[in-house]
Amino acid sequence: MTIIAFMIWLCLILVFVSSFVIAYQDFKTRLINIWWIVCFGIASISHYALTHSFGGLFENIIFCFVYLLFSYLILHLFYFVKTKKFQKILDSKIGWGDVFLVVLIGTCLSPLTMIYFFTFVFVVTLIFQLVFQKQSKNIALGAMLVICYSIYIIIDVFRIIFEAP
Repeated sequence: MTIIAFMIWLCLILVFVSSFVIAYQDFKTRLINIWWIVCFGIASISHYALTHSFGGLFENIIFCFVYLLFSYLILHLFYFVKTKKFQKILDSKIGWGDVFLVVLIGTCLSPLTMIYFFTFVFVVTLIFQLVFQKQSKNIALGAMLVICYSIYIIIDVFRIIFEAP
């Protein structure tokens, strides 16, 4: 096993372990320890850089921030139309942990994949909330993000393995 392959597997293990802990904390207490998010981010970005390219990271970061800004403005507009006043969205409607996870995951996805991924995750999260957590007003978006991203990573690993010559 080469050093690159070892690093890829180490990153995968860190992604899965940190994803499990983040999901557990988000479902259980709605408070995610920042160090698990940092661990998840370093492992995810390192995995992407090792399996794809460093050059793609810059393009993904730019597109991710444009997508986030657009989403934030739409969300702000929604709450303004709904309540007829500007509301604080961050820290009251959406937690900072969720925002950091969206940025970290968006950085590791190509632009088109990112749009499909986040659309899928947001729909799945809403369905999950409606079916399983009717009594709770809090949505475990961070948990759903890392669970879906872990599934995406598994699919991507199998794609890479089966495409290899």
